[in-house]
Amino acid sequence: MEALVVSANPTLRTYIEVTLEAEGFQPKSFANAKEALAYLREHTPDLIVLDDEVGDSLPPLDLAWRVKRVKRLRDVPLVYLASSSDSRTKIAAQMARIDEILVKPLTGGEFRRFARRTIEMRTQHS
Repeated sequence: MEALVVSANPTLRTYIEVTLEAEGFQPKSFANAKEALAYLREHTPDLIVLDDEVGDSLPPLDLAWRVKRVKRLRDVPLVYLASSSDSRTKIAAQMARIDEILVKPLTGGEFRRFARRTIEMRTQHS
């Protein structure tokens, strides 16, 4: 299973990659949304992890919005790593069709549990 990780934060990106690998994913990482979008034109990952810190002018929720409008990517689970869980963030994420919001800093096994749930859901729908 392939997972796309988009984050400008190298420490967070490494943590996500290591966690995903431990859960059986093969992560493909990008520091900015534009590179990720270019990759998604020809690839369909099983999971997309999108940090609210991306290193370019394309805001992460714009990337999510674009991804969810592509038929072959529509059902790919998309988790948004947010710095805040305020109502504005939740509404914007809902409008972008984000599947799950995890608030940073990630605690304990929170992300690992999310990855496991994703695998279970994908296996049940296969």
